[in-house]
Parts: sequence; C-alpha cells; structure tokens
Amino acid sequence: MSVTGLDLTVIALYMLALLAIGLLSERIAIRTLDNYLLANRQLSYLLYVPAMAAVVLGGASTLGSARLGYQYGISGAWLVIMISLGVIACGLIVARKIIPLRIYTMAEFLERRYSRPTRYLAAIVIAVYTFMIYVTQVIAIGTVTSVVLGISFELGVLIGGLVVVAYVALGGMWSVTLTDLLQWALMTLGVIILLPVAGYLAVSAKGVSLAELPQGYFSPTHIGYDTILSYFLLFFFGLMLGQDIWQRVLTAKDTRIGINGTVLAGLYGIVYALAATFVGMLAYLYFGGALENPRQAMPLFAVEILPAGIAGLMIAAMFSAFMSTADGALIATSTLITYDLVAPLRRLTERQLTLLVAGLNVILGILGLGVAIFVQELLIALDIAYLVLSTTLFIPTVLGLYWAKPSARAAMIAIVGSLVVAVGYALYIGWPDGFADIRPIVAGFATNLVIFLIATYLWPSKTT
Repeated sequence: MSVTGLDLTVIALYMLALLAIGLLSERIAIRTLDNYLLANRQLSYLLYVPAMAAVVLGGASTLGSARLGYQYGISGAWLVIMISLGVIACGLIVARKIIPLRIYTMAEFLERRYSRPTRYLAAIVIAVYTFMIYVTQVIAIGTVTSVVLGISFELGVLIGGLVVVAYVALGGMWSVTLTDLLQWALMTLGVIILLPVAGYLAVSAKGVSLAELPQGYFSPTHIGYDTILSYFLLFFFGLMLGQDIWQRVLTAKDTRIGINGTVLAGLYGIVYALAATFVGMLAYLYFGGALENPRQAMPLFAVEILPAGIAGLMIAAMFSAFMSTADGALIATSTLITYDLVAPLRRLTERQLTLLVAGLNVILGILGLGVAIFVQELLIALDIAYLVLSTTLFIPTVLGLYWAKPSARAAMIAIVGSLVVAVGYALYIGWPDGFADIRPIVAGFATNLVIFLIATYLWPSKTT
C-alpha cells in the first residue's frame, strides 16, 4: 500500500508537536547556561532513562540494524549491541567520576586532568565526532522522508532536518529532553512492539516462514568476526567518550541516577537491537530479498504492511529514533565550540554564551544538511565519527580518570599520533571503504596506546 492522507496527517501532527515543545521550552531554557545545556542538572529516572536511550538509538541503530538484518540476519544486531554495551560501561566506569565534577563537557575534563591545549585539541576531535553523528541522523531522516513522501533524498533531508534545527535552537536541552521522552515512547511502541508483531503476521499471511531465510541468518557470527571486532573497537569504546553521551550523563539529578539510569538505557538498547534486526529479516522474507536499496527495508516494509494511520505512527516512530539522536549531537557540537573553543579565549557573559550556542545550533544544523546530502550513506558517516573519536581519546580519557601519572604531553602526542595514523591509513585504503576497514581502527588504537605509555614513562605528570 502507499502512504495515505491520514498517515501524512499523523506525521505532520508529530512534527508540529516537536516544534511546540521547542517553543514552550524556550521560555525557561534560554535563561541560564545550565538550563540550556544540561536541563539544570535535574533529571530524575523518569526523564533521564528515556532521554539517554533515545540519544543513543538513532538512524544507524534503527535503519542500520534493519538493513543489516535484511542482509545478514540476526548477527546484524551486533552493531547496536556493542553500542549498548558501551553505554552500560559508560554508566559503570565514567558516570561515577564525572557527575561530581560539575563540568559541562568532556574537553573541560581533559583540561582539568591535563592542560588547556589538550582541551582545545580534544574539543576539535569530539566536535568532528558529534557533528558526524548529527549527519548520520539527517541521512536517516532524508531516507525515510523520501520514501514516505515520494520525493528526492535531498528534499527529504531539508524538510526533516530543519524541524530538528528549529526545536533544538529554541529550547536547548530542555527541549531535547522533553521531545526525547515522546520520541522514546514512539520508538518503543513502533520498533520494539508494533512492527515486529505486524511484520511477522504479514509474512505468515503470505505463507512464508522464518525457516525460508538464507542459510546463516540465525547464526550470531554470520556477519563475520572481523566486522564484530570492528564494531567492538569503534562503538564499545566510543560510547564512553561522546560529548552527546557525557552531556546526557551530566543532566542526571545525582550520581546514582547517572549510573543506574545509563545502565538501564544500555539494557534497553540490546532489546532494541534485536527487534530492529528482526524487522530487517522479516522484510527480507516479505520482499523476497529483491530490494535494490536495503537501507530502505524498514520504511518500505512499514508502509507496505500497516493500515492507514498506523503506518503514519510507525513512520513517526522512525523519525523519533533519528531526531532524538540528531538533537543531542547537534547541541553537543555547539556546546563544544562555544564552551571549549570560544569561551576560554574571549570573556563572555552567561547570557552571551547561551545565545551563541543557540546561534551555532542553527548554523551547524544547516551545514550538516549539506554534508548529509554529500555523504548519503549513514553507516559511512558513523564509521568516520567513531574512528576519529575512539582511536584518539579513549585511552587518554579513561586511563586519565583512574591513573594520575600520565602528563599533558603524553595525552597530546598520543591524540595527534593516533589521529594521523587512523585517518591516514583509512584514506590510503580508499574512500569510503577505508573508514569501515578494521585495519585503521587497530592501527589507531595501537598507536595511541604505545605513544601514551612511552610518553608517560618519558614525561610523567609532575603532580604524581
């Protein structure tokens, strides 16, 4: 079936609801920096867990998992399982250390731990990561919008992306949190409950069974050990480092909520991974493996099998997944540039800083639409983001939380060295495949660790 007027009405009402939340949030969010960036550090479990889960599970987790399920079966779930395990590790290892510091950004922590130049360098690296995460979600938004409305991918990017830019710029983290609560509810209803159940019934109605899936679709390693390892190296470590994740952690009302709530969000992610991958497997059976573009498996499947109105609700659920990650990544990028690169160099009032973040949300948000149109493949954008982040900052950050001996010089040399090796090796292999190849990941991590340890031995911190 095709999208009906009722479906479009449901989707339009959902978009208007997001904009309304942004307008309502603007009255309180723009007053102080704590309000705009961290929702005044007052989130309870009821808001914190859905917000954390929503920011983690975006376009790659939803469309990407369905695509991998379509192509490889249940082993496609490893992508989001590794992301979810990284979130759990963030709760257990990172949250307990950073919440009492009352910081705003990960780069700010690195200045306290090492030096101001380390803060500048880290802010640039992390901003590249968060910006590319935003781009991945805009790609997903464009993909679904083009399928639903029958328009070009480029126009779909502009329509959906501008909605995100508008409500984030208006309401900051309060807007992001409140919209994420709505988005999490729709994601749970649509991706975990509605589409797997309706999809299974639709496939059964065609007289097709799960037993007719290709050989290996129920093997947990069918996607390949090298791919599983690359997901582990990129996402397990990367999810402990992202400013979008840290910024959510710092919204927790206290350390206990930050730790337990983050772990709960990670466990939710594992369930989400299995559900989205299963939908991709059902789509393979329903379409007979004949889709030209597997990344469209979930939206096409939803439109095909669901009745009018319900299909619109399911499309809104997909938008929820994309926008809930896009908004967190966008405000994280603006926060890093304002708070870590501009504020240390130029004395600005709190009001000026808040307005600068809001303005950058608009500028970077629109810039990201153009990058999304250029890249178009969301898993490539995701690979770039996590290659840059994980290989450069995991070791200096996490070891720096628990080990006092490493110095600022050790951190700086390790970050620069691993960045050059990882990105250079990926470009040597070739665009864009090099960024998904496991060799630059391993080389980047190895370079970072070796340089960090040697430099720590040669130039230990004078405070130890």
